[in-house]
Parts: sequence; structure tokens; C-alpha cells
Amino acid sequence: MKSFRFICKSNVSFGKGSRKNLSQIILDNDYKSVCVVTDHALTKIPMNIDYLNSLECDLILVECDISEPTYDTLEEKRFDQIKYKIDAIVAIGGGSTIDLAKGLSVLYANDGPAISYRGFNKFEVPILPIIAIPTTAGTGSEITPNASFIDKVEKQKMGINGEALRPTYTMLDPELTLSCPKEPTISAGVDSLVHAAEAFVAKKSNPMAKMFAKEGFQIVLENLPLLTSDLDNITLRERVMYGAFLSAIALMNSGTGPAAAMSYPLGVHFGVPHGIGGGIFLPYVIQHNIDSGFFDYADLHQNTDNNQSTERKATAFIESIWDTWKELKLSQNLGDFGITPNDIPLFVSDTMDLKAALDQNPLPFYENEIESILRKLIIE
Repeated sequence: MKSFRFICKSNVSFGKGSRKNLSQIILDNDYKSVCVVTDHALTKIPMNIDYLNSLECDLILVECDISEPTYDTLEEKRFDQIKYKIDAIVAIGGGSTIDLAKGLSVLYANDGPAISYRGFNKFEVPILPIIAIPTTAGTGSEITPNASFIDKVEKQKMGINGEALRPTYTMLDPELTLSCPKEPTISAGVDSLVHAAEAFVAKKSNPMAKMFAKEGFQIVLENLPLLTSDLDNITLRERVMYGAFLSAIALMNSGTGPAAAMSYPLGVHFGVPHGIGGGIFLPYVIQHNIDSGFFDYADLHQNTDNNQSTERKATAFIESIWDTWKELKLSQNLGDFGITPNDIPLFVSDTMDLKAALDQNPLPFYENEIESILRKLIIE
């Protein structure tokens, strides 16, 4: 067995009602004042209002009112330590809200423009502790050291990244996901399936990452379609959140791949949610790999028949993906989002800017492969 490293540093609590641990964390750390970054919609829900009012500290509330945060948004929301004395930042919301909170933690301690911190470890001054309480299940931002923002000038989605951005505490409370509507529930859940499938076969993967990816993938694949027709089912919410969390751990230790990379220009230029975008491309990437003789997906197939060949098991796996995508009603036509063949050169160029993700695919996947998939998906 090859040597490998495995990381999972956040202090995570999971289960119904785990959000209530925030009060104790504030007391244990003697936080006098915290900034709460939360989804705009959550500020209208009485349960969340009562929850925030119960915290025994001073609060500064910042609302995330955009589905795909930009560096401009980050600048607009920034606040400085001269006017506000903050001990920690609490993020309550989806992946975009958590990313916004991460970005604000950098800007609170560092005076430069937001765009100057794009990249890896570009900030020098230590940032505030981040406490993540997700209200969606699937983005993984609650445990990763990354925050994604769109650069509206260069038309790219590039992150502020660094180990300090990894949340110090994470509370995974499935009760909070009950407020998540159907489409964001699907998008986040599909995002986690992309994480797991690509982490499982990534070149940087390792035995522990594969273990988390396989378990997370199977749990979400089984329960997400059931959840979409029974959104108030707390048991299904709990299962999907748990599976998505396992997938996020796998992603953090393996890296992502082509499907996730191709979702970035789809979001930047056409406003398609990240999870949906990755989901559109995932089966095509998998099919490309299988057609090229890569069959390791066989180990991800749920109902494995030991008498089947590895190739047949891999084929059964992609068939299960297609069946699930039909249940979830994911579009298989990029034309639905206004994309035409004329957009292909820009799309390919933007995806190639994320070559590090493409390099993780087990087989070569670059300009020709990207263009081929786009042409299959653009139906005018």
C-alpha cells in the first residue's frame, strides 16, 4: 500500500439539534461579540430569529443575498476591526453563505482589496475563527479550506484559499435543512455525488478517501431521489446530510475532477448553480473514462454481482447515474441555459484555467474531451 496523508481537522458535531452547541462554544471561548453571516431568507424564519436571540453575546448580522458571491459582493459586505470588535464569525446557510463568511474573515484582518487574496495563502494576518452551520447538504464548504467567488472583470470563478479558512467548528444539523427548497436540495445533493465520484477515481486519492467517497456516494444516491418527493422527512434529510459530509471528507483528501471544473464557466457565464452544473457533466465524464477502458467505477456500484466482469459493473454504475438523473429531472441540454456552439471556445478556455482539476482525472481529459462533451450537450 502506498503512503498517503489524510486530513480532517474541523471539530464536527452531527445530529438533530446540534446547532444548539453554538451557545456552549461561545461560552467556552468567551466570545463577547460575533458576526453572523446568514442567508437572506433565513432572517424571516421565526425559529432562526429565536435561535440567534438566544445567544449570549453581541451580534452583528450580515445577510447573504446572492446565490453566487462575487469579489464585488465581498467588498460591499466587508467591515473593519476599527469600527467592529469581533471575536468570531458564524456562518448559517448554504455554501455561498459559508464562503462569504470565510471571505469576510480574511477582510476583517487584512486591509487589501478582496481580489488581492485570490489564490492560496495570500493573506498574512491571522483571521477570525469561523463556525459553520450549513442549511444545505452537499457543498462541503463547512469543512474545506476554500471559498469561491466570481471575478466579474475576468469572468472567472476563483477562490480565496488557505488552511486558516477551514472552519474551527462545524455543526451539521439536519433540522436546519428542512427549510431548504427542492431545487437547492437537489443541487447540493448532486454536488456531493460529484465530489464523491470524482474523489474516488482522482489520481491523488487514497484508501481512506475512497472509503469515505464510496459510503457517501451510496447513501446520497439512494436517499436524494426519495427526499425530493418528501422534503419534510427528517430521516431522509439526516441521511443525505451524513452522506454528503462523508463525500466532502473524500473531496478534501483527493481533489476534484473535470465535471466540477466544467461547472465553473457554466456558473460564471450562465448562472447555473454549481451542483447542477457538475451533475450535468458528471455522467459524460464517467462515460468517457469507461469508453477509454477505465473501469474502477465498478467498486462504486451499489448492487454488485460478483459474477459480473469489472467492465459490466462499471457500465451498471453509469446506468444507475443516468436513472437517478432522470428521477431528479436534471437537464441534459445546455441549450436550456442559453448556451450555443459559439460559446464553446470560451467555455473550453475557461475550463482549461482549472487544469489542476483536469489533471486529477485518471485518463487525459483536456480541450478535445471538453469540446466533445459540450457538443453532445448543446441541443439547439
